[in-house]
Amino acid sequence: MGLISELSSSSGASAGLPAAWERACTGGCVPLPQASTNYLDAVRDSTSKFINGSEGHALVKVNASKVQQYVDGFDASKFDKYVKHVSSWSRSLPLVFENQAQNLNLIAILDLLQIGSGFRQELHEAVNRGASDTINFGCMSMHISQTPLDARGLQALTLGDISRNFGIPLLGKERPMSEGNTAVMISEASALRPLAEIILGILQDTGRRLEQSGYASFADFITKACTEKPTAAHLVQKLVTSFPSLRDAADIGGQPVYLFKKAQLIAFDICQKFGKEDVIFDFSDIGDMTLFADNVVPTVVQHHGLIDPCSSIRAKIVSGTELTLQETTAMRAASIVAAQLVVDCANGPKSELKAGVTPVNQATLDNFWWYEGKEPELRTIPRLVCKNTLYF
Repeated sequence: MGLISELSSSSGASAGLPAAWERACTGGCVPLPQASTNYLDAVRDSTSKFINGSEGHALVKVNASKVQQYVDGFDASKFDKYVKHVSSWSRSLPLVFENQAQNLNLIAILDLLQIGSGFRQELHEAVNRGASDTINFGCMSMHISQTPLDARGLQALTLGDISRNFGIPLLGKERPMSEGNTAVMISEASALRPLAEIILGILQDTGRRLEQSGYASFADFITKACTEKPTAAHLVQKLVTSFPSLRDAADIGGQPVYLFKKAQLIAFDICQKFGKEDVIFDFSDIGDMTLFADNVVPTVVQHHGLIDPCSSIRAKIVSGTELTLQETTAMRAASIVAAQLVVDCANGPKSELKAGVTPVNQATLDNFWWYEGKEPELRTIPRLVCKNTLYF
């Protein structure tokens, strides 16, 4: 049995999945890098080419001149503290697992479902939780209720299961069927129903593709991929080429821009959680990852003056207006380019940065900036809004 080779090998696999998932699967038509390409390098190279080209530069500029000033004011002790906190919070679940495989499976599903940021306001209004907390709540609920999360179990999930476990309402306000007659009331669809459908589609499609290729679970797929070659780049490539919900890429003016946020997050979290226990998860190239660019990190990078969106994007961010795919791609790509400049400067021969415990690379910078965005003075910064996506 070989690993799932390509998305195209499972043609028709999306049949019967929720329409919201189909619409949000925007990366499915983007050509993937060549098989011999390092997928981590593909993210770094494609984002740089896009942002430094005329189209990307017109949308978001990277302020290279401000990188040195930012690094000079860098607080290494705060950096260590925040990265450690994120690692502890995101990978130490308050749950009991029967074995490592079950733990690995749930962490991977958690990262697979790190979406919904565009519904942040609606989630806070309806359930008093943000997107990340909603996903964590739902995954832990499924584990505690012993919902089967193997390949077949994922396919068997229903929209009602998603609503109950994640606390996402499917119905909104009631209104009379006819004006002035309250004898018969009908309910409108909740504004959060598309999010529930996207979550369901991600889980069903992943389960379907796993079973079609002979894998018992997501953990089974990941373990076999890492046994084949224990590197982050290899795992990211296998995840991206096998599952549409991880194919985080965009075609902007005929130019592919690769971001691969969730696939990288899965590899990073697995390495951090299990790398010391099992050599196949101890990825030597973990420091080569890029930012897990979402809705928060690019706006924190903007706050630090490292990127500068054009006036129309800036106005949309401030007003909470939904961004286009091109606009969100530009913001996310620019944050990756800026992060690489910070990493190069912080680790360069002329750097006077006092080294902390934690190495400064794009992955740890992501953890730092993401948690920095939770500080009271930064929490009010408007975030990127994009609902029609499977990727963040």
